[in-house]
Formats: sequence, structure tokens, C-alpha cells
Amino acid sequence: MAQVQQVDLAPGGEAPHTPADDALAVLLASMACSDGTIHQSEVEFLRKVRRDLPDDAAIEAWALSCSGPIDLQGLAAKMRSVDDRWKALRFAARMAWKDAHLADEEQAFLIRLAQALGLTPLAVDRVLREMSPDEGDRFTADRILKVVLEAHWDAVQLASGALCSEDLISVTPPRAEVVARVGLDKVEVMALCTEGLAARFQDGPQFIAWSELVTYTRSSHIGEALVLHTEDDRRFALVDQRLAGLAIVLDHLLDRHGKPRADNAPVVKMLRGDDDE
Repeated sequence: MAQVQQVDLAPGGEAPHTPADDALAVLLASMACSDGTIHQSEVEFLRKVRRDLPDDAAIEAWALSCSGPIDLQGLAAKMRSVDDRWKALRFAARMAWKDAHLADEEQAFLIRLAQALGLTPLAVDRVLREMSPDEGDRFTADRILKVVLEAHWDAVQLASGALCSEDLISVTPPRAEVVARVGLDKVEVMALCTEGLAARFQDGPQFIAWSELVTYTRSSHIGEALVLHTEDDRRFALVDQRLAGLAIVLDHLLDRHGKPRADNAPVVKMLRGDDDE
């Protein structure tokens, strides 16, 4: 396994509801009912999206009320930003895979959805790869490290070894294998693990399991931070816009067949704990 330079470093949440969120919830509910049977895995996914409903029976009743043909053009009209449209397609692809089987009808629907959202069929191929069930080869230590080293992320410092920041340690599962630590201005702010990522977000430290991560949005406003979205549609904004390079890492990490550009090796800088003289 290739090594990141060993150095020492110094020691999410809810968002306002929008029409796009409502449209996304209805889309997912309709997809869950599309084959006439709501699988338990689909119910569990919908429970995360509709945390306001009391139990599975209420979830199923609500989903059935949303069944039937979807007005894709009306849905697309509520997805005002490119980020919202990619988010809708990625969530829909995650739902399609929830029963571990992708039906031809589901793939055809995703193609129609992409067209309505102004995205290409290639977008469907991409999100289906990214959202496909992990077979155990996607988040290995070797692969994570390779992707990190080959991604263009020269705004940060990289390190290996155990976490040293108490706030990140407090949210990281005890047995998580830390593959690479990420620093800004010689301060540890993130760790990539085989189980997920721990990071300082604007709402505080949080650990996000890879199985919970669905999408990540790049704001159209210069200088704004990358935002990660989980299955329960919580949103976690990173503490600094320089961490936006994580999006490139995730692009290639989630896509099992993605190949980072070979000319995009990061600049690994010295961090606190090396020779400061």
C-alpha cells in the first residue's frame, strides 16, 4: 500500500424544506410502488426521507398515495439548480437499487427522468454505477489511497496515521480504519476511512458512512463550501471552500470504473509535527 507522508496534525444538519425536497420525496415514493410491492429496504429508505411519519404503516400509506404516473416536467420545474437535478437523479438511482436488482423498467424510467431534468443518458450510466450496491471492493484502503493521491487536491495537506483531533475522534467509530487525514493550514479537518469520512462541518463534527452518502453539491456561488447529502436528506456543509476538491475524490471513489486523470497528483505539504525549523 502506498504511503501518505506520516506527520502530526494539531488537534450536519437540517436545512429549510423546499419545493424540490417535496418533489423528490414524491418521486421516491412513486418509484417504491412502481412494481406493485414495497420492499422493506424501500420502506427503510422512505422512512429516512419522511422522518415526520410515525411508523412503517404510515410510510406505506403515504407511498401508496403517491403511486401512479409522475409529471416529470412538473417535477423538473421544481428542480431549479443543476445540483438539485443531479441530486434527484442520484436519489432515484439509489432507490432503484434498494432491492439489489435493477429492472429494465427502472432503467428506462431513469432515462426519461434524466431527459426531463435536462441531463443526458450518460448521466444515468454514471449514477447507476455510483449508486450500485458495494460489493466490498469500492472502499478498500488501497483504493481510497490511490484515488486521493491521484486526485487534484493541492489546497490541502495529507497525512497518514491515527486521528489526533478529539472532536473527530469522538464521532468516528472506534474500529474505523483511517486511510488518509486531511489538513488545512496544518490543522486536521477531515479523515477518509474505509467505513466513511469524518469531518468538521459548519454544524460541527460528523461521521458519514459511505453507505449513507448519496450526493454532494457544488454551489454556483464562488467561495461557498461543498455540501454533502445523506440518505435521510440531511446536508453537511464543509468548513472551508478549499475542501471542495473532495468532490473530485468522491467522483472517482463512488464510480467503481472511474479513473482519475494521471496528471492530477496533489501537492503534499509539510504539516505540524514535521521539522518546523
